[in-house]
Amino acid sequence: MKFSKNLIKSIIIGALLVLIALGYHFFTITYNTTDIAHKAVSYRLKFLCEGIYQYRAATGSWPAKVADLAGTPMALTMRRWDDDIYSGRVVVVWPQDWPPSPKDNADKLLAYYTAGLISDFGRQWVCWGDLRTEYLPTENLQAALKIVSSKE
Repeated sequence: MKFSKNLIKSIIIGALLVLIALGYHFFTITYNTTDIAHKAVSYRLKFLCEGIYQYRAATGSWPAKVADLAGTPMALTMRRWDDDIYSGRVVVVWPQDWPPSPKDNADKLLAYYTAGLISDFGRQWVCWGDLRTEYLPTENLQAALKIVSSKE
């Protein structure tokens, strides 16, 4: 069976177009899903840290354990917030002698996210004391943790 050159060219061009379409579809779905995951982790981390400041505003002291946050507006709004801490997905660096205003705590690490593929590739989400979230290289997180442990 003999095929014409035009038919072969058409088949090759069609196959290339299909591969390009599949590649485009794969990458747009992958990156959009990843983007949503990053936004969700950043949001949950910041919202949890806002609960720490809510507790401070309500009681005049910093929370020392997870149960202290149970009565805050954050805990009443965000479902299963405590699972993030109890499971180890989120590690909180419980503040002790910090100023009450977030703007005065910009250089202090408040919490960080440790789970999932988001944290497995050398970067982790952190929430600083001024409630700013950042996707930080793990080495920078380790350096910030050393500073925290040296002050205790």
